[in-house]
Amino acid sequence: MDPASPRREVARSSDGPSLEARLAARVGLYVHVPFCATRCAYCAFSSGALSSAAVERYLSSIERECARRAPGAAGVAFSSVFFGGGTPSALSSRHFARLWDALRSHFDIDPLAEITLEANPESVRPSLLEAWASAGVNRLSMGAQSFDPDDLEALGRLHDAERPARAFQLARAHGFRRLSLDLMFGFPGHTLARFAHTVERALELEPEHVSAYCYIPEAGTLLGDRVRRGEVALPDADAQADLYEHLTQRVAAAGYGCYETSNFCRPGGEARHNLVYWLRRDYLALGPSAHGLWRGHRHANHYDLDRWSAALVEGSACDLTEVESATSRADEVVMLGLRLANGLAASDHVPERWREVHHRYRSAFRAARACGRLEATEAGLRVPPRYRFVADDVIAWLMAAADRDARCRRNGRAGFDSRATASVP
Repeated sequence: MDPASPRREVARSSDGPSLEARLAARVGLYVHVPFCATRCAYCAFSSGALSSAAVERYLSSIERECARRAPGAAGVAFSSVFFGGGTPSALSSRHFARLWDALRSHFDIDPLAEITLEANPESVRPSLLEAWASAGVNRLSMGAQSFDPDDLEALGRLHDAERPARAFQLARAHGFRRLSLDLMFGFPGHTLARFAHTVERALELEPEHVSAYCYIPEAGTLLGDRVRRGEVALPDADAQADLYEHLTQRVAAAGYGCYETSNFCRPGGEARHNLVYWLRRDYLALGPSAHGLWRGHRHANHYDLDRWSAALVEGSACDLTEVESATSRADEVVMLGLRLANGLAASDHVPERWREVHHRYRSAFRAARACGRLEATEAGLRVPPRYRFVADDVIAWLMAAADRDARCRRNGRAGFDSRATASVP
């Protein structure tokens, strides 16, 4: 990757994502559905109560936003569509059909596109499964979070510990062959014993894909505010790391490869749409609070449904936009790419983009390799598997090193000195 880097043994890893999956993740379309039966105790996403008036306002506004963004996507065949939320499965089959018709009438969606819909287990039923399958949805992502009754109550989940299995059974019976399961760990009161039970129950369902996220207390949420007030405590960092280590070892033994810090799959089971994000490829985003990256601009839609909808009715901007810089592009390539298990590869990016990364991070990469924060692969660089749980800390260290090196260059001084770096904590 950098001829001047010190020669070290190159890591050979079967960890994903595979080359086939990387090539298939070309351009994405994200659709936010801002409705939930109830807000979970940890959730900070844009969502509100379901009502006929709110759904009508949402759908008519989505149709307006589709018309507004479609000209800029002319000639683009989307390789993935992702319905997120909120709870997309909260929409009736009739309302979902209208949403799908709006997308198909404005955008070109590849016939072989991955089309994912997030669903809560309690809302999965035959009529909805039929509507999703008829529309072309070919991947379901179910949010179980836990299979422990006490955990589910603490997290504010509506379903019981048995409902995910029933939802999986229904989905399989309706022809769905790509199922993903979301889990959470490291929240107040969570224990290794409970998580081990959850992981075993999850593997019994034989999903093609598993996502597991370490809990982050968000301000303005019921549970997050309790953490911030000191009413409940998170497991300490070592305990959270132990939970993650148990997860990675157990799913690996069951045949699931880690292809991103928080995501595991069977061979061929990578989430194509999420790879669009991690490989920093273009994606359009529709709906309140949705964030997109399109043709060198980032756009962030208004968070609130009413504000987003009112802007579209008035014909004014429903979002805030930001033009990227060489620095922001390089930072995002590094931040996102190093979360992948096989890391950064120049071949994933156009030469101009990779030159920006190389210019900003060359010295930081050398320093990170010298102290073990990064290791070379056959294609580029990655965070060593033993540091995967603290990948965000490694990335933050790299960015600080790149900033320091840039300041040195501006001031005519020598760049970042790898000999002065400490080892990984």
